[in-house]
Amino acid sequence: MVLSNLPDPRAIRGYAIIAKGDVITQINGNTFTVPSQNGNGLYHVTKLDSGWTCTCPDHTYRKVECKHIHAVKFWIAIKEKLQTSKSEDAPIRYKWCGSPLIIKYGHEAGKQVYKCKLCNRKFVPDNGFGKLKYDPKIITATLDLYFKGVSLRKIADHLKQFYGLNVNFTTIYKWIKEYVKIMGDYVKTLVPEISGTIHADEMMVKVGGEWKWLWSVIDEGTRFLLASQISATREIHDARRLFQKIKEKIRGQRVNKVITDGLRAYEDAFKKEFFTLR
Repeated sequence: MVLSNLPDPRAIRGYAIIAKGDVITQINGNTFTVPSQNGNGLYHVTKLDSGWTCTCPDHTYRKVECKHIHAVKFWIAIKEKLQTSKSEDAPIRYKWCGSPLIIKYGHEAGKQVYKCKLCNRKFVPDNGFGKLKYDPKIITATLDLYFKGVSLRKIADHLKQFYGLNVNFTTIYKWIKEYVKIMGDYVKTLVPEISGTIHADEMMVKVGGEWKWLWSVIDEGTRFLLASQISATREIHDARRLFQKIKEKIRGQRVNKVITDGLRAYEDAFKKEFFTLR
């Protein structure tokens, strides 16, 4: 089974890191520590004027935004959302009776359970995983295994052996579809910090039995995929549509240079989209 329009697997793994608990530590305004996967050390994530850096091998050697950088970005975004929320300091309330008289009442399936002292009902606050039967750590571990290339049936077998859970592979597929969409929607809100130099290329692909052009543009510094599209032609209007997508994503940041295979449509479209007085 293949899912389309997936977010970067590293972003999923970054989300899995913060889902495990409060493991990210802010050293100063721009530096954070994130535990390594094996738990034997810490990686330092730093925000510079030129972008994000991490001391992990994935970022050091591949020059990509690793899962640790994504984890810090998610952590910052969640923290800012909580700080600006009008209900930040509001007590937990039971949704059925509205009572704030709430006490902690043990755990079920790894989740904190609360009890309403007014109506004596137990509940688990909905944190995005509220309707799921299993611990969010199980869900994020499942996503991580899937994006490492493990099949759905093998994931189900893994959950049974290591967690004692009998989960059908179709349930796992539903988790993946649901949370990939959630993550994809969130990732779309992130603004990549580009280097100013982008690489654009196009290649022929068969779509529905017909040959089309697949356009892709990545940032040279972060290797972030800025835009992609499929078109029937390679004309100026196609290239302009591609650059318009980039402008919308980078939100005012400047693109100084585009490296291409020499297609003239890029040059004309680049001048019209990035060097006009509009």
